[in-house]
Amino acid sequence: MKVNELGEYPLVARLCERLQRVFGVDKRVLVGLGDDAAVLEVNGVRLILTIDTQLENAHFRLRWMPAFDLGWKSVAISISDVVAMGGKPVAALLGLGLTGEETVAFVDEFYEGAISICQSTGTLLLGGDTVRSPIGLMVSSIVVGVLEGEPIKRKGAQIDDAIIATGFVGEAAAGFWLLEEGVGDVATSPLLQRCVQKFRRPTPRTNALDILRSFPVHAAIDISDGLVIDAQRMAIASKVQIVLDLTQFPISEPLKEAAKVVGKDPLTLALTGGEDYELLLSVPSPVAKNLCQAMAEAGIPTHQIGVVSSAHSEGEVLGKNPDGSVSALKGGFQHF
Repeated sequence: MKVNELGEYPLVARLCERLQRVFGVDKRVLVGLGDDAAVLEVNGVRLILTIDTQLENAHFRLRWMPAFDLGWKSVAISISDVVAMGGKPVAALLGLGLTGEETVAFVDEFYEGAISICQSTGTLLLGGDTVRSPIGLMVSSIVVGVLEGEPIKRKGAQIDDAIIATGFVGEAAAGFWLLEEGVGDVATSPLLQRCVQKFRRPTPRTNALDILRSFPVHAAIDISDGLVIDAQRMAIASKVQIVLDLTQFPISEPLKEAAKVVGKDPLTLALTGGEDYELLLSVPSPVAKNLCQAMAEAGIPTHQIGVVSSAHSEGEVLGKNPDGSVSALKGGFQHF
């Protein structure tokens, strides 16, 4: 059987099962397989470790992804995983695969972007590895964070919790399509420019860390592959059913305008587009309003977009429609 016949989810599950069988239970591991990041306690210090990889023509196109932005995004997406676990990023490493045809100026600009996001988040960039890549540009980022208190995991969402998302999901996906259609860099509209910026330079919600620690957050995940598929990951881990309220879903003006330009449905982009790197939270309903208010005071737009409705052994994400009906939601990015 080939990998693309098996699929991404079954492949990851297969690998996780093997690692669990080989390494078993280790008391140093607080969070192991199947979450945004691993959490390891060493000599009383709780470390968060995560890795992400981006490939040319799979995650970005060099014709519309400036080197600075690629460097920024390569680190930002890993920092977002650390934040989703409730941790503070402290250090990063970069693996850079180059064809050899890139200019030295390109590499300099790439590192300027990586340095910039590290400086803005208090993260040390400590080097990494550089190799020749004959099949195109490749970037891997490792970020290490520190954790005070308990990790916030995907597992933990409880029945009657409120489901909350930061930011406006879908804008980054709209930015991708603007770039892919060749209008992203020539767009004069500030609304369209915002979508492009959201795709090229996602901003990890490091300024939300104190708020996450001030409220009883039952579960969290960063929205990377699409709201629906990442909500499904939370639902599966927590063995619950999540219902997203599509009757009053927050669709921003930039998303509406960009969707019109590229001929896409804005709600579909919001639900399945991905590349948002926002936080999806499951919190007790009584504190949801106060948490959203605290986020707003920190400059983070936040919306309650659904509820945890019932137990469900396999996890399930439904959408509540304007006519009162509910329907299963699917879609999001998968590699295979």
